[in-house]
Amino acid sequence: MRSAPLLLTALLLLPGMAEGQDTARIEVLNADVWRFDEAIAPGAQRLQGHVRFRHAGALMSCDSAWLYEDQRVKAFSDIRILHGDTLTITGRQLDYEAARRRAVLSGGVRLADPGSTLDTDQLVYDLRARAATYTGGGTLVSLRQGDTLTSRQGTYLTGEQRFIFTGDVRLRHPERSITADTLHYLTATATAEFHGPTVIAQRDSRITCVAGTYDTRDRRARFTQRATITTDGQQLSGDSVHYDGQDGIGLAWGDVVAVDTANGTTVLGDRGRHDERSGHSFVTGRAQLLLRSDEDTLFLHADTLFAAPDTVPDKRRITARRGVRLYRSDLQGVCDTLLYTTADSLIRMMHRPVLWSGRDQVSARHIRIQLAGGRVDRLFAEGDAFMAARVDSTHFDQVSGRTMTGHFVDNELDRLLAEGNSRTLYHAQETKDSVNTVVGVNRADCARLMVRVRDGEVASVTFLTQPEAVLYPVDQVPMEDRMLPGFAWREAERPRDRDDILRRPEDPATTP
Repeated sequence: MRSAPLLLTALLLLPGMAEGQDTARIEVLNADVWRFDEAIAPGAQRLQGHVRFRHAGALMSCDSAWLYEDQRVKAFSDIRILHGDTLTITGRQLDYEAARRRAVLSGGVRLADPGSTLDTDQLVYDLRARAATYTGGGTLVSLRQGDTLTSRQGTYLTGEQRFIFTGDVRLRHPERSITADTLHYLTATATAEFHGPTVIAQRDSRITCVAGTYDTRDRRARFTQRATITTDGQQLSGDSVHYDGQDGIGLAWGDVVAVDTANGTTVLGDRGRHDERSGHSFVTGRAQLLLRSDEDTLFLHADTLFAAPDTVPDKRRITARRGVRLYRSDLQGVCDTLLYTTADSLIRMMHRPVLWSGRDQVSARHIRIQLAGGRVDRLFAEGDAFMAARVDSTHFDQVSGRTMTGHFVDNELDRLLAEGNSRTLYHAQETKDSVNTVVGVNRADCARLMVRVRDGEVASVTFLTQPEAVLYPVDQVPMEDRMLPGFAWREAERPRDRDDILRRPEDPATTP
């Protein structure tokens, strides 16, 4: 065993380094002791004490190292690698291959870059690609933002300041947590990119997504695949979603679904917006509202649907505007504007409203529908109220008045109270050989009258005040008494099924 001065030995063993030409070889910068012992490490040199060497732009230091003829280094204790102006890696053991420019560090490894640190048990650093990789679990701490990320595997691309985490990825912060399958984290901008199923949980919201970005500084997110935002009983989903956590604004595009879990409503459409601070939201573009009950679902379409908090806590007001069409198996209707309040389960229809139940058609200036237990309980028609029911191809039973109040039994119209200048026109029929034939027309005026309905037909009319009435044989009905003033049969507008609410009906039909 023998030793030699460091400078002389370096010149003898590493020819060409003085000129800086041979970049494939390792340049030894310092060692307190440099020994050669073929018996202990054939073909290797042992460097001890303040060891420093350089290769491929990286400075490496340690307490001791073995330097092999094939330009490999095994280094021990107080390992430190400096690469570029910002990257520092420390550990307890290093295996370095000059030919591959590859460093393997183990034992309490820490990678430090401006604003962040990564801790792991073992790290592979590729100097050529400027990429650090671990496979045995690691923890990244963002010193600027206070984010802590953990994962089973990860890669750090130092040139881009990008961490790529895979396998049980978790980001923790006092104000949020993120769990993901694959997550990219840009340390310079504190931005997270998602590639796979991801959940972002915050104090006032929860987001599930598949792909997108999230700026952890200002809590702004952009999701390019299916994503869902949940806030205080409200859910907003879309194929593309933007979320501003500071302002509490969520935007969605493409197959939008907005669910109010507290009030049992679902809104569908092409575009949507939700403001979690004010509680206001809207959906437009083939917008649909689904009101679920135990027995049936009411489907409603409008150009735009708006939702806002009601004066009653945890209750909502839903407004449908322009081209409103609704369908339920027992009830159909159209109007231009509709308001639904979950506090009292009341539907208000305005601007040329009309409703159908079975064979009965009801119209007025305003119509209110009272639901009870998910069923239609009462109907209020106010201003020029009119009920009509087809008897045959040319005859219609009719009732008019200033107001009408309808009572439903088992979701079917049972009786109708007409008040204020009430008029009625209904047809007497005879049945012969199972064929019904109209034989007469009853025409009456009365301040208040009650109509009872059975199977969609007028079963009886009770005059609650003294009427003025006349019965005509069917072939002697005066022309002016064949239709009551204000009659309009609007059957062509009636939605036929759940999908038909999206149809644009033709102009309303006039008197046939």
